[in-house]
This record gives sequence, structure tokens and C-alpha cells, in this order.
Amino acid sequence: MLWYKAWRESRVRFLISASIITSMCLVYVLLQARLLPGVMRETPRVHNYLQYIHWSVFGGAVRGVLQLSCLLLGLGGLQRDRKQGTLGFTLALPTSRPRLVITRAVMGFFQVLTLSILPPFILAATSPLVHQQLPLSYGLPFIPLWAIGGLFTFAVSFLCSVLFTSEYVALAVAYMSYMFYLAGVRHPRLAPYHLHVADLMSGDAPHQLDPHTTLWVGTYPIAPIFGFLAAAIFLLAIATFITTHQDL
Repeated sequence: MLWYKAWRESRVRFLISASIITSMCLVYVLLQARLLPGVMRETPRVHNYLQYIHWSVFGGAVRGVLQLSCLLLGLGGLQRDRKQGTLGFTLALPTSRPRLVITRAVMGFFQVLTLSILPPFILAATSPLVHQQLPLSYGLPFIPLWAIGGLFTFAVSFLCSVLFTSEYVALAVAYMSYMFYLAGVRHPRLAPYHLHVADLMSGDAPHQLDPHTTLWVGTYPIAPIFGFLAAAIFLLAIATFITTHQDL
């Protein structure tokens, strides 16, 4: 029952996100003959198809869409139930508030993981259609990076959805907080700590790109990975604590 409720609450946002990510991957592959020359002119480090896909998908627009999707997936919960008038039914279920929150968080993580899995398989399957090759072995290692970075992004929105009754306010606060965070950690004094989640997701934290090919070398940055994972768990724990003690 709880899993079904969590799925019903987020399925539209998840399916829309999956559709957009899939469509963008297909566009970048199927229209590569038109798009690649423009990308090569605008990005000097792009000289071939694999680099084009890396900087368009794994380190570019598709990664950005995944981050926005994770912010959307974090919305919902008891505050939404209260606004929709279904809070009494939810609280009457034979379960505790922490379990309600944890179920929703776990469902969100699996949705983020699914979105992270889509690009490598889509790109590897469709590249031969345009007489190009993108090894599945290059895309698969990005899945943990996208999943952990996506979970951190999801947790930011998840916490805001606990604090604010209106989903629009929660999304606005989550988005603005996230943007301020992304801009703030670019400060030169913070650069040595590799706090930018987009760099992690792109395979560029801490500076994991090959200087000659500008492609990810496949080495996982252990400290940033555990740092973002710990931050996500911390934010979700705060959300659980607040929900448990909220006067709804």
C-alpha cells in the first residue's frame, strides 16, 4: 500500500522525466550530423562523436535535465496530503510517520536510479543507426555518479517538501537553494574540496578527465562520492525527524 501510494504520487513526474531524457538522448544521436559541427565550433575540446556525446549528455544538457527531474521527484509527502485533504486517510494507515517518509525516499531513489540507467543503454543501442559507436562500457560507469548526485539533488527538494505546504513554494525554494549552492561552491576557496555535484556527475571531480581526450578516465572520486551520499542521507534524516514531530 505504501509503495503504491508513493508511486502514484510521483509517477507522472517520473514518466515525464524519463520521456524527456530518452527524447534528448535520441535527438543527440539521430541528429548528430547536424549538431556535431556546431558543438565542435562552440566547444574546442570536442573533436569526435564520443567527446560530443560526453559533453552533450553525461556532462551537459541531459545531466542538467536529470538534476531538474530529481528536484521535481522530491516533491510530495504529508504536506501535499494535507493540502489535498487526504491527510486523515494517510495518517490512519497502520504505519508510522518515519516509515511513510522512508518509503517515499526509497521510491525516489529507485526512480533516480532508473533515470540514470536510461542514457547509457539508449546511446549504445542507437549510435550504430547513424554509423557511430559508443561502447556501453563507457556509459555504464556514469550510473553510480548520476545516481548519487541525483539522490543528493532529490534530498534537497525532499526536505523542502516537508517544510512547505505548497508544492510550488517547495519547488521554488528547492530550486533557488540548489542554484545558490551550485554558484557558491564555485568560489576559489572551496575549489579544493570538490563540492560541485555537477562535476561529480560529469566525471570531473576531482578533475578525472583525461587531459588529451577530455573524456572521463573511469576512476571514481571516493571522497566526493561518500561526501554527497552522506549529505543526502543527512538531509533525508532531517526530513524524517521533522515529519515525525510535525503538528499536522
